[in-house]
Amino acid sequence: MELLRRLHRWAGLAVGLVLGVVAASGGLLLFEADYHRARHPRLAAAVTPEERAGRGDALERLFAQVPPAEVRVVRFPDDGLNGFELWLADGSQALADPVTGALIERWTWRDSLPGFLFELHAHLLAGRTGHAVNGIVALGGVFFALSGVILWWPGRRSGYRLRRALPRGLGGVEWLRSHAASGVLLSAPLLLFAATGAALVFSAPTARALSALLDRTPPRVPDATVSLQPRPFRPWREVVAAAEAAFGAGEVVMLSPGRGDDAAVRVRKRLPGEWHPNGRSWVVIDPYEARVLQAIDAREQGAGTRLAHAIYPVHAARGTGSALFLPALLGALGGAWLAAGGLAAWWLRRRASEIAHVAREGASL
Repeated sequence: MELLRRLHRWAGLAVGLVLGVVAASGGLLLFEADYHRARHPRLAAAVTPEERAGRGDALERLFAQVPPAEVRVVRFPDDGLNGFELWLADGSQALADPVTGALIERWTWRDSLPGFLFELHAHLLAGRTGHAVNGIVALGGVFFALSGVILWWPGRRSGYRLRRALPRGLGGVEWLRSHAASGVLLSAPLLLFAATGAALVFSAPTARALSALLDRTPPRVPDATVSLQPRPFRPWREVVAAAEAAFGAGEVVMLSPGRGDDAAVRVRKRLPGEWHPNGRSWVVIDPYEARVLQAIDAREQGAGTRLAHAIYPVHAARGTGSALFLPALLGALGGAWLAAGGLAAWWLRRRASEIAHVAREGASL
């Protein structure tokens, strides 16, 4: 038990601050859509039937301003944010009007609060290296949640009761008791969001492992391609119409124009019963003929692949109604509080020990 206590303490001191920053930024990102709606009230309006029917024409006008070659992904308007969201090839993002397709705002993560928070939360402002480090920190969060409960359990009846979640003074012992008690209270959301965060960072090996364990057949992937041809695409309204007709149900959520030598348009649909807010069902379309080449129903994938698809909506508290919003907010606030409380407890106890040592030295003179 003493070894576990030391590991919990020193590992917490090593990565606790980073974990707290990641948790706090994740909590703020829960309000990203609210931020955009506050800045642009037009985006708070519900999507009308006329707007929904005219999305193909709006996309046509949007691509007249921003060439498809410059666009990685377009997310279609919905009732949460009634505007086109664009992720562009140069790393910037943009919002566009749901009817006219006119750009409302364009930004990079360096000049946008939500962009900065996401880059901090997902990449620690350090690109791919920060992303990998973030995954290790998230695994550390899993360790802290489990080890904290184990360490709390023997002392639960001798001063580490749950009612001490808030410190009753400025002493190191009081802060340690608060850290232990609040850690137990928040252990479930911390464990859930740390584990899903680590799984998102290491998404490819996680998906392969879940598929190998639970899928009876390999997962289907959108791999149909279309060679570039010296002729124009069909109008984008026809491409969108083909995607909407696929499966006979569901909603088009995201669209990716062709890239490089592959002209195929890849569309993500959210079919009835899917958790993922962006849908994990795929439609691949030949843009020269507005013809569906491949359609993959996410609901027919294996259990392991479906479980992998559920990781993001759980971690981001999206696509599951409001059921996970409060646990996500508690996990974010709790992670920041525990990081601060753990550091405070260590510093206050160390300071008290130094003062006592000085006092003893003075008494011996």
